Order: sequence, then structure tokens, then C-alpha cells
Amino acid sequence: NGFWQYEGDSSHQYRAPGDERPNQTLFGYLGKIDDIRLYPTIRDVSCPVQSRICYVKYYDSATVNVAQHMTNTVFIDRALIVIPMQSGEIPDEHKALEMSSNGTLVPGLSTVEPRLPAHVVNSLEGVPPNQVIHTYDPKIAAAGLPSYPPLPAAYDSRKVEEIRRTLLVIDVGPLTQQQLIDHFCQAGEVNYLRFCNRDSDKLKYALVEMTEQE
Repeated sequence: NGFWQYEGDSSHQYRAPGDERPNQTLFGYLGKIDDIRLYPTIRDVSCPVQSRICYVKYYDSATVNVAQHMTNTVFIDRALIVIPMQSGEIPDEHKALEMSSNGTLVPGLSTVEPRLPAHVVNSLEGVPPNQVIHTYDPKIAAAGLPSYPPLPAAYDSRKVEEIRRTLLVIDVGPLTQQQLIDHFCQAGEVNYLRFCNRDSDKLKYALVEMTEQE
């Protein structure tokens, strides 16, 4: 059996509108549905829910691959996020909502703001409209390395945290993506890597985003 959860192995999940029927109609076009559940099950107007999660379990797990192409499709009033689930069973409501709230269900949708390590301090310096964010890391200073470049004051904490764990590699030459990942994995887990260039020179650059700032 296959199932997906849309927010949609054989299960997927998606962030869904608040009624199972249109959801069942939409995803029923892709294949025969074995089970479908929409969480939270209780709707209370005094406690509005920003989004709902719908689990769809198909009889044929191959349908899950097709269903993932529904990601970013606008359905009723919002764009869907469809992801395959590793388990072959639909979790109960408590477990599903717990995974959704702590960000383990859909990466990037966690409601918890990312935080830099306690020893890394951001400070806002300058006078508006020329304020910038400076980040001080005593470990970098102790190693005699250049400090982080300043960032625009308008950047939110999530963007600042992401930039502070991203490295710029200059003049990578013929090195491949895998070679760079293998090299930087010696320092920690690599979350993302891409090549880039600038109009001002012909050098090849790489942006390496580490999973952790440390």
C-alpha cells in the first residue's frame, strides 16, 4: 500500500483545506485511495487553524510519486505541499500534529525560530537608515579569522542564521560538487551546495550551507 501526506512510501501528506471531500476528489483522480484523514479533526471557530494536514493512503504505492507533483498547486485558497511519508501507516492525530508543530514533518515549516549557538552574538549597529547587523563569534576571533561581514538590518533572524552557516568558496576550479561536499563534510554535515559566478570576474564560486553554524 502507498500513502502520502499532503500539507501528502506509500503515504504522503499535505497542508490541506478543512474538508475531506474536496481533498478526496482531488487526489482520487491520481489513484484509488485506501484511507484519508484530515487533522485536526475538530474545528473550533474560537481557535482558528492556519493550515490542516491530510494523509492519503493509496492502494498502489506508485501513485505517491505522481502525487508529489501536486506540490505548489493552488487548491481552494492555498498552495499545497506534498511529501512522501516513510511509514506505511497513517499516524494518529496527536502524533501527526506533534510532528507538524516541531518541524519534523515538513522541513522548513517549523514554527520555532532558528537560533545561533549561545556564544555567537548578533548586534545592531549604526544609525538608521544605515544600520547593519554584526555577528561576533569568539571562536572565530580566537582563531585569528576574519569576522563575519555585516548584513542589512532588515534581515530577519531566520535569514541571518542561514547566512551565518553558509560558506563562500572562491575559485573552485574544476572541483566537482561531490568533491566539495566530501571535503566540507569533514567539518560537519553539508545541507546544500551550489555553484555561482560574478560578472566582474571569470572565477567559479561555490556556496556551501552547513546544517549547523558550529
